[in-house]
Amino acid sequence: MSASDLYFGTPGALEVFPHPRGGVQSTRTRPSNTFLTAPGGAHVAQTLEGKRQFQLDWEQLWYETYAAIEAYHHGHMGPGPFVLHDPGRTNWLTTNQSGATSQRDTSNFTVSGSGSSLDSSSSVVLRGPRSLAWNFTYASSGLLVLDPATATWPGIPVIADQAICFSFQAEGAGSDATMSLTPQLVWLDATGATLSTTSGTPIVTSSSAWTQGSVTASPPASAAYVLCKVAATDASGGSILYLDEFQLERGSAPTDWRPGTGVFPVTIMSFGELWPWQASDYRRGAAMVLQEVGSP
Repeated sequence: MSASDLYFGTPGALEVFPHPRGGVQSTRTRPSNTFLTAPGGAHVAQTLEGKRQFQLDWEQLWYETYAAIEAYHHGHMGPGPFVLHDPGRTNWLTTNQSGATSQRDTSNFTVSGSGSSLDSSSSVVLRGPRSLAWNFTYASSGLLVLDPATATWPGIPVIADQAICFSFQAEGAGSDATMSLTPQLVWLDATGATLSTTSGTPIVTSSSAWTQGSVTASPPASAAYVLCKVAATDASGGSILYLDEFQLERGSAPTDWRPGTGVFPVTIMSFGELWPWQASDYRRGAAMVLQEVGSP
């Protein structure tokens, strides 16, 4: 297995397919309308959300691999939708999560309990136009959850035996800028039941600098999904926590931030080969088209 392998299938039972040496086309379509103005100008209205379509081209596939993919296409592995872990994508989080609300409001983020709330802020940022502001009205602790990208799954599908790293940047403000943050990876089985939680080393925030928090671990046995969380303690009424550069990636240490578009379910639109085949043990020019599905 290599970092360029494709992982495809159902959560908790992903299969490894070789990198498409013929190339991968990935297009994220965001519907738009163009409005012409009377003086001859133009305005464009574009939706914030968009779904990707993937075209994967293999120059050659051994028939064993071709048949394994064909089983998904023809329904032998169930109706789908399925998981595609794109090896060309570093950050597994959604656009709004990885951009810390730069795309829209606080969608895809949730805080549990009472006494604190979330906002999208432009006053304190590290990267981009906005950051996630966590306001502690009277609570001294709280738990921030990065919601699943789609209601189809209870978390983000994981790859068995491969370490992942969740990281973020944080800065304190308000009446008390000093608080403790613990990054967490919460592992879920195929039914969505919690198996265990891996906690990283707590960090302490300040108002003078951004501090990075991170946690890394390999999925435990039976894990199909993961949820990313941040536990805050030692806050006080009037504390504000600014968060930026959220990232979930393969590996055992955080790397430079990259934009994410989420791990969403996909449906196979087509799969086939160039004709004629040249030998019984391999297929030439195999191509698969996948469509990302689900609600916006």
